[in-house]
Amino acid sequence: MTRTQIRLALLLASVALTGFLHVFAQAPLTVGPLTVTLPPGWTKNDFFGTVKYFSPDSTPQQFLRLQFLPAEETTKSAAQRHSEIIGNLASIVRPGTTQQNGVTGNFIWSRIEVQLPSQPPQTMIIYSAKAGSTYVAIGLETDHPEMLARNLPAVEAMLTSASLKGASAPPAVSNAPKGNAPTGNASGRPGATGLATLDEYVFTAPAGWAAQKLSDAIMLSSPPSETNEKCLLYLMPMRPASANLLQDANNAFRDMWLRSFVLRNQTPAGFAFPESIIHGYSGQGWEYVIVRKGIAQPNNPQESRLGFVVVAKLDNRIAVISGLSKDPLVSACMGENRGTTNWPKFFYSLSFKNWQAGDQTQTMRKLLSGEWIAATATAGDKITFAGNGRFANAAAAQQYHLGTNELITTTQAYFGNGSYTLRGNAITLTQDDNRVDHGFFRVEQESKDEGRTWADVLYLMRTSSVDGAEYELRFKKQ
Repeated sequence: MTRTQIRLALLLASVALTGFLHVFAQAPLTVGPLTVTLPPGWTKNDFFGTVKYFSPDSTPQQFLRLQFLPAEETTKSAAQRHSEIIGNLASIVRPGTTQQNGVTGNFIWSRIEVQLPSQPPQTMIIYSAKAGSTYVAIGLETDHPEMLARNLPAVEAMLTSASLKGASAPPAVSNAPKGNAPTGNASGRPGATGLATLDEYVFTAPAGWAAQKLSDAIMLSSPPSETNEKCLLYLMPMRPASANLLQDANNAFRDMWLRSFVLRNQTPAGFAFPESIIHGYSGQGWEYVIVRKGIAQPNNPQESRLGFVVVAKLDNRIAVISGLSKDPLVSACMGENRGTTNWPKFFYSLSFKNWQAGDQTQTMRKLLSGEWIAATATAGDKITFAGNGRFANAAAAQQYHLGTNELITTTQAYFGNGSYTLRGNAITLTQDDNRVDHGFFRVEQESKDEGRTWADVLYLMRTSSVDGAEYELRFKKQ
């Protein structure tokens, strides 16, 4: 590493927060021709003349910080000076990672993944702009992807509204974030890829979740649970499809999670992580693949999470959705055993502008055809679908209460036959006695051994006639 590289690396390197004097950052802040208003709650740290500003959720263990580099006079363009700085950091860029570029307000930016000796991996974003002959730059660093997702919207809002006297127009960038270069197609046109396609996602966010438009994604975040868990969903720019949808899913998983995380095959409790590959067809007419794996930060392997990616094939391109939660067996917001329906309701609401699918009734009837059985600790359900639109079901629910000296079990059984109709992901079950049950469904194939064997799975989401709550049952094919 050259002297210049060392100097720049040290300017942006990781330092612990412990022992620093924290005071509320003053706003507005002026650096040469640049004037910005720092987001509320950020704190200022002055370490031997190097001033950095930390996000409100920074701690001694995790941080996100900004540093405003001194303004400098130069005859070089903002793009030339920007490229020099990025080039000087090349020796600490993590092997195998891809640089991302974009424009925010008057600033061009580049996002890279770096790693210094004896330090955990970090994400670094360099922002550059020029006003007259004065070049200004800002460095952002974080060692935690979730902190970046939470704080990046405030940083981008600060830069978008910043005052830069005599600013030059930012140059066009050669590639968009995540390597998705926009094509000549505009948003809303079939076949378009790149950032503009974020506007093509149509969905309903889970109740209570917040939706934010980031520079390279739409982020949906859950409110903190009683265990302080936050689940995240990211809707990513659409990208070209290859001939192999599973490979597309694996590539998207790598791009999203394996630049800052490592794979983990055990939960924090020491159990095997429930990894899987899922293949299915939406009632909206698109094929999809889901890859789910355990991941963790390299320096904190005990805090493992479930990372997943969904790719939906829309003719010659794919839509990409990724998510992060705890182990699905214990997750409060995306769990499978705690009655949460956040993912199913989001999935059933998902569609895409300008995507026209023909009538999928016959295709979905073929997928539904067969005998399915579900069982939980207190309920069992069996349902048989025929390809002609008829169904037969038998359900049994057990109720337990403790008598004087014995445990008494009461079993209520329900039998019936009827017809079913499909519309997209919606299903209507009409019993022959005219009782009607509305719900949603999806049929998937799931592999838990990396694709060697597959099991057919049916999910039915309905509303309870007892308490009005929504629930989803998982059925296995017999």
